[in-house]
Amino acid sequence: MIFSSSVPTDFASCSLVHYLAHRFTYLSENDWRGQLALGRITRNGEPCLVDMPIQAGDAIAFTVKQDEFPEPDADFAFRIIYEDEWLMGIDKPGNLLVHRQGRSLTHNLIYQLRHVHQPPYPDAGIVNRLDRETSGVVLVARRPEFLARLNALFAGHAVKKTYLAVVHGRPQTPEGVIAAPIGRDPDSVVSYRYSAGPQAIAAKDAVTRYQVVLESSDWCLLRLIPETGRTHQLRVHLAHIGHPIMNDKLYGRTDREFLEWRGRPLTAQAAKQMSRQALHAESLQFIHPWTGEEVLISAALPRDMQDWPDGIAGQYPLPPCVSGGG
Repeated sequence: MIFSSSVPTDFASCSLVHYLAHRFTYLSENDWRGQLALGRITRNGEPCLVDMPIQAGDAIAFTVKQDEFPEPDADFAFRIIYEDEWLMGIDKPGNLLVHRQGRSLTHNLIYQLRHVHQPPYPDAGIVNRLDRETSGVVLVARRPEFLARLNALFAGHAVKKTYLAVVHGRPQTPEGVIAAPIGRDPDSVVSYRYSAGPQAIAAKDAVTRYQVVLESSDWCLLRLIPETGRTHQLRVHLAHIGHPIMNDKLYGRTDREFLEWRGRPLTAQAAKQMSRQALHAESLQFIHPWTGEEVLISAALPRDMQDWPDGIAGQYPLPPCVSGGG
C-alpha cells in the first residue's frame, strides 16, 4: 500500500525527515529515519536520503505494509444518501475520520470511498469536514474538477447547515442567537482548544442560532444553525453559554480532566454513556451549481443519540434519511 503527499510551501527547503516527522506525527524522526533506511520513501519517484532538502510541490510517497501499523477502531457504517453525476451526500457515523490522520491511514471516510466501497469512487473529494465524533451529512465532490465549485458554495455562505446537539441544562429562552468571536484559548495548555469572547487569540466573529427541540430536567436537544464556520464553533459557543454538548471531552471538561482522559480514555461501557460527543450534522441545503435546483440533504438522528439520554427516542420527529433536488 502506497500513500503519497505533496509538500506544501510551509515545509519548502527543510530536510525530508523533518517534513515527515512534523507533518505525519504518528512516527518520530528516528522512526522515519528507519523507514528511509528501508527504502520505503521516494521523492518524485526517486529513492531518498535522510537529510535531502525538499521543495514545495515535491511528491513524497511512503510504502506501508498492510499489517504494520495497527489503526484505531472506526465505524465504517456510512451510507450514501444522495447522489447525482456531480456530487454525493454521505451520512457519516460517529467515530470515523473524514481524512487520513495519525495512524488512521485507511480508517477514514475518503480512503474507504476511494478504495473499499463498491463501487469505488477513486476521484472523490470531501467538501465539508466534520470532527471524528460528529455524525451526519458530509458533501462529497465526485471528481476533482467539481470540488472548487462546491467549496465556493461554503465560502460564499450559500449553504444552510443545521445540526442537532444534546446539551447539559436548558437555555433561558427557547430560541436565541450566540454572537461571540472565536479564537485560540489564551488560558489553556491544550494547543487546539478554542474559546469565545474578546480575550480569545486572533478571534474572528462567529454567530450561531439555536432552537430548543426537546427538553428534560437536566438536558435538552437543540437545533443549531451556524451562520459562520469557525473551528469547533458549535462546541465552543455552547460551552461559552454554559450548556456544553454532552460527552464533549474537550469543551465539557477542564484542561486537567481532558489531559487525564486523553492519557487513559474510558470506554463507553465504563463511562455508562455514549462514547462520542452528542453532535449530529442534520442537513445541508443549497442551490445545485449545475442544475439550478434546490437540494436538501438530510440525515436522521442516529441511534446512539436517540437512545441516550433517555427520553429522545420516540419524541423527536426524525427528518427523512434521503432528500433530493426540488
